[in-house]
Amino acid sequence: MKRWFSLTLVGLIGLTSCKKEEGEGGFGSIVGKVEKEIRLIPANPVSFQFVTPARDAEVYIIYGDNVGPDDRIRTNFEGEYAFYNLQPGDYTIYVYSRDTTGVAQVDPDRMPIVQKVKIEGRKDEVSAPIMTIYDTP
Repeated sequence: MKRWFSLTLVGLIGLTSCKKEEGEGGFGSIVGKVEKEIRLIPANPVSFQFVTPARDAEVYIIYGDNVGPDDRIRTNFEGEYAFYNLQPGDYTIYVYSRDTTGVAQVDPDRMPIVQKVKIEGRKDEVSAPIMTIYDTP
């Protein structure tokens, strides 16, 4: 009986001492919105025309220090997105935009717009800052 109790106690201590890493399996969430700013010339803010929700834009998430994207979703008709069932920790959210620097040499449609987000509590819903992507009419 003592041996069973000792093994059970060691197992419970081992389970409770494990630090959960960023990623799926929790109760937290990250919600946000992507807007699209239409400009006549992407690199020229003065050529601004209007802002609209970025409908059906791909939004990527990176868990913790991972290198590549861990998940991807699309925005709804209002430009909103949500990542659910996340553990507390650090996350990187990003979308791609037209280049606004005017110096893109490889792909002028793939400039990343990046936000760092932290979920602190087990059941927190974190609102990410609005991300603005740029396009032409």
